[in-house]
Amino acid sequence: MKRLSITRKILVSYVLLVVIVAALSVLMILPKQIQEMNKNLEDSLSIIAYILAHDVEVRDALEKGGCTLCLQKRIDGIADITKSTIDYIVIANTENIRLYHNDKNLIGKKFVGGDEYDAIHGVRDDYVTTYQGLPDIQKRAFHSVRNDDDEVIGFVMASTSTKSIEERKREIVASAFGFLTISLATGLFLAYAISTSIRRILLGYDPTTFAQMYLQREEILDKLKEGIFVVNENQNIIYKNLPAKSFISEKVLKENSPIYPGAEDCFKSNIIVPWSMIELEDKSFLVSMVPLRPLENLDAVMVILRNRTEFVNLTEQLTGLNHIIDALRANTHEFRNKLHIISGLLQLGENAQAMEFISEEASEKNGQNILKLIQDKTIAALLIGKANRAAELDIDFELRSDSNLPEKNSFLSTKELTLIIGNLIENSFEAMTTNGTRQVEIFIGVTAEGLTIIVDDTGCGMSEDEIKKIQGGGYTTKGAGHGYGMKLIREIVERHKGFLQIDSEPSTGTSITINISTEGILQNC
Repeated sequence: MKRLSITRKILVSYVLLVVIVAALSVLMILPKQIQEMNKNLEDSLSIIAYILAHDVEVRDALEKGGCTLCLQKRIDGIADITKSTIDYIVIANTENIRLYHNDKNLIGKKFVGGDEYDAIHGVRDDYVTTYQGLPDIQKRAFHSVRNDDDEVIGFVMASTSTKSIEERKREIVASAFGFLTISLATGLFLAYAISTSIRRILLGYDPTTFAQMYLQREEILDKLKEGIFVVNENQNIIYKNLPAKSFISEKVLKENSPIYPGAEDCFKSNIIVPWSMIELEDKSFLVSMVPLRPLENLDAVMVILRNRTEFVNLTEQLTGLNHIIDALRANTHEFRNKLHIISGLLQLGENAQAMEFISEEASEKNGQNILKLIQDKTIAALLIGKANRAAELDIDFELRSDSNLPEKNSFLSTKELTLIIGNLIENSFEAMTTNGTRQVEIFIGVTAEGLTIIVDDTGCGMSEDEIKKIQGGGYTTKGAGHGYGMKLIREIVERHKGFLQIDSEPSTGTSITINISTEGILQNC
């Protein structure tokens, strides 16, 4: 079944409300109004009858047996004034002879009905009856007229036709329904205006659709691994997704948090703050900030938190794989070149030279040396790939002959070794200048006491200030988007309680030594 839109829901609801109010009005209010109208009508008839019954001229007319012309005109005036509620005024004596009637043709004729009995005989001085006359039903108010001796000498009757009563009832009902019709029309207009305003506020969406979209976005934001919360310029948190709630407590965010200075800068500059590292509750996070000021009626900053441990693990994995991929690509490229050489020699008929070239490659010193000294096949493949790439870059690459690396060691995982060795060698390649000796030497050694990695190069070198910045973390000489390799290396070394030393001289070269000892491993345990 198709759901109703907000406009139709409001319109239908309001129509139902008006119908219910109308029904209640008909059932409760109108009967009371009609009852009150009847009572007011009876009171009006009784009052006219009472006033005329106590009028001196009326009493004199009954005693003399006829109304004067002046009295007739006065009563005609009263009848004319009260014609909206009173149809007939009758003055009759005890013989039921009419002395006055609105219809002058009936004056002098006998009053008929029988309901005048109590008034003539003094049973009741004033009362109201309902009489079935010839033309229609009448409501009659009687009042006895007495002389100075308190004897009944006649009566006054004021009446109205039920047709007049029904007309008044219809007027009341029509007025009620007219008011309800106006209320309904006004309500429909207001309902339409309100629903249109609501849709405009909700960007044209129906509230049900908008609620579904909101819940979907909440679900999406809560499923993210990143913690997201929004702070306004008063440093109040106005939104926080589920991961953000698990990352850190709101109390810590409000008390001496390192987030808010960055958020304040983001407010002022209205520029996205790139990823940086912060410490919260002894946890390490990567944080970025995005100003939300361009949005209408919203002046806030969105803070994005990433668990740095997971991010680092992912980066380590990707970085290690990239080094292996680069090494294999270089190795494949080098191997393809050699195959082209062999193919060319064979096509030229230089079989002896081709055989000699194959023998030389088969006994190539560098590759054989690496495989002999490095039993970890992943690291061996990495080094061979780097050696081939070094040959392409015209760099003299060498693994020291006293190196050794077993297939498994208790100091660093293959993934960690890949990240460290790959980054150090790549940094050395990039440090090479076009002038002078271009040489990179690496040493990898494992003993019972620890694991040592040394990479020496004859590159551009670094100043003492640059060395301090690199050791402090987050610094690179390569520009924006770089520098994470040394940061990750330093973190691995610190995690294993190891040792990192950088010796360098500008224009001479750099030597980086990393040592992971058994003592550090035991401290970690």
